[in-house]
Amino acid sequence: MLRETILFLEEFLRGHGPSAVAKAAVGLMSFAVLLGAVLGSTAIKAGALVTAMLLIVVAGIALLTRRRAERRELEDHRTLVSEYCRLIDDKWPAFQVANWEETAVIGERGDTHSKLKIKLKLIRDDVRFIRLRFDCGWPQPARYRRSVHMTVRNLLIDGSPGTTLRTTVSWPRAGAMAAIAHFHTPLPANSEVSFTVDLIWPRRCAPLLDGAPDEFGLMFREPTRRATYRVLLPEGAEAYVEPVGRTESFKRIQLGRNVDDRGRETIIVRLSDPPIRHRAGVRLQLKEARRASPLR
Repeated sequence: MLRETILFLEEFLRGHGPSAVAKAAVGLMSFAVLLGAVLGSTAIKAGALVTAMLLIVVAGIALLTRRRAERRELEDHRTLVSEYCRLIDDKWPAFQVANWEETAVIGERGDTHSKLKIKLKLIRDDVRFIRLRFDCGWPQPARYRRSVHMTVRNLLIDGSPGTTLRTTVSWPRAGAMAAIAHFHTPLPANSEVSFTVDLIWPRRCAPLLDGAPDEFGLMFREPTRRATYRVLLPEGAEAYVEPVGRTESFKRIQLGRNVDDRGRETIIVRLSDPPIRHRAGVRLQLKEARRASPLR
């Protein structure tokens, strides 16, 4: 009987919404109080109130079930959009990367704030989106996804910030995010477009802060002229640094490091004309772990 009641409430929710169920529950409770007052029976009042409370509990279960189903369906749709856009990109390449600047600032708990400034040169007409991929160095549980925030914003010709772009985000695997930024209007060939990405990712670099090696690299699916990747460590932290990737395939790759006014060590990777689908960057390991809390 409980299953049939939940199914009935799911249909009711689909047709009338959660507010209708809340109003019905409040009405039933009010009727129970009125009935008990008229008949003067505490048993009748208590029985009606218990029935109303059971209805509220069952309605809550039905609402949670429906929300989970809708979230799964929404995630499936986002994954399909990402896959279709990938197929379009593979068949009709749309742009070249004129410049890519990325800075990742790592906090004390491994929380990471990444800022990107990207400039593209379009090579075909009617370009409507760009695909981006981000990941972290460990299979992060799904519960962290709710706290990941990304904002993509146009840059005007004079370098001033413009309006935000709509984005579609999916998670193809644990700790890996696929994002699609949708341009406001289709862009013509031979034009250039610039935009920024602001990405806040809690505990993205947690393994690094626990003393484990972590990789920071770039890989492009399109021809790229210049790319710079900066990693800012927490204040006072020092790291061992080694290059990763098939660096012999690159025309030019430079590694550098310095310390800013706040005592944060900065590791810098500069690439010129990197080969397509070749990952390059650095592997870091702190000389002293910053915390000992386990990853959960």
